[in-house]
Amino acid sequence: MQPGDIVFSVAQVDDKLSTSIPRAFIRAGQWLKAKIFGTGDPNVPVVHAAIAVDANRVIESVGDGIQLTDLTTETPPRGAMVFTCTKRDLARAAVYAAEQFYSDVASKDISGRYSKWNAALSIFSRSAYEPGIMSRINESVSIGDAAFCSQFVANTYEVGNLYRMANMPLPAPIFVTRPTVMTPWELAVSCDNDKDFYFAGFWQDNTEVRL
Repeated sequence: MQPGDIVFSVAQVDDKLSTSIPRAFIRAGQWLKAKIFGTGDPNVPVVHAAIAVDANRVIESVGDGIQLTDLTTETPPRGAMVFTCTKRDLARAAVYAAEQFYSDVASKDISGRYSKWNAALSIFSRSAYEPGIMSRINESVSIGDAAFCSQFVANTYEVGNLYRMANMPLPAPIFVTRPTVMTPWELAVSCDNDKDFYFAGFWQDNTEVRL
């Protein structure tokens, strides 16, 4: 993997029970949201998102909060799709943001806890940022307190985008949907439809298969 890659975990038949049950709820919630907003049924069981910081490790928001995970040591192995950002400066900035969040959690400057409540609420909303920078700052502050997986990953890219454009006019958001209401499936679709991202391969059997 390359730093900044977005890693989308998919539900698997060999998921542990402690994993398969919440993933079933995530899939059901994403299906319900698709029905509510008429966006089409999710045709791939995307259930989680993480951001790669190097060839083997990701930073992600999970049950224990924001943490660093080595994908080569997971049992059972994670099955995932990998999307790469074509703008390497943006990808590096997103990684910087993710690492900063992780560092702030480690030093207890922020809580960075995982929020099931935020994840549940995201099912019933679909909206873009309000004009101006404050709505983006508020999203970042929200991540520092509590977030779910795709909310965290999308926000690292939005914050990274602000970092790299700090001395320029306010850039447009990276994603149409704001992170607080973006499910893993919606983030995957956004990457698939965005010219700044491309499907780069899979993560399976504790290693990457690059296309």
